[in-house]
Amino acid sequence: MREHPSDDELMAELAALFQAVDGVPAEVLEMGRAVFTWQHVDAELAELTYDSWRGDPAPGVLVRAEVAALRDIAFETRSGVQIEIGVTGDALQGQLIPPRPGEVRVVLVSGRDSSVPVDEVGGFTIRPIPPGRFRLHFRTPDGVNVVTAPISL
Repeated sequence: MREHPSDDELMAELAALFQAVDGVPAEVLEMGRAVFTWQHVDAELAELTYDSWRGDPAPGVLVRAEVAALRDIAFETRSGVQIEIGVTGDALQGQLIPPRPGEVRVVLVSGRDSSVPVDEVGGFTIRPIPPGRFRLHFRTPDGVNVVTAPISL
């Protein structure tokens, strides 16, 4: 008569089955690594409030752009800082509201980043469009420290 396998043996078989069938996707591993390199934990979070691809009613997005945006995205913090972005063919063109100069860092999930200036009227252009998931981290001389929720385009 066959003896029943122990709980440990069943768990080991189950773990091997899950690993063989559904290994951890590379994107999930990369996101997990990025958590440990997150350098903006003291920043206020700007949550996504509008995305034209979702079909939300437009909140009156005021994106500075010479070219018509293919996609409009807006973020807002609890303190009222707004970030409005127009996605054009090869760039993100945006506005920090209320307007002020500063810097915006593009932080990729991999932890790599680059930065561009925000001009005195709050305008900025990020070129090329960031690949994959990323956050935008804004800092201004007058103390604004805001990071957007992660987004993919």
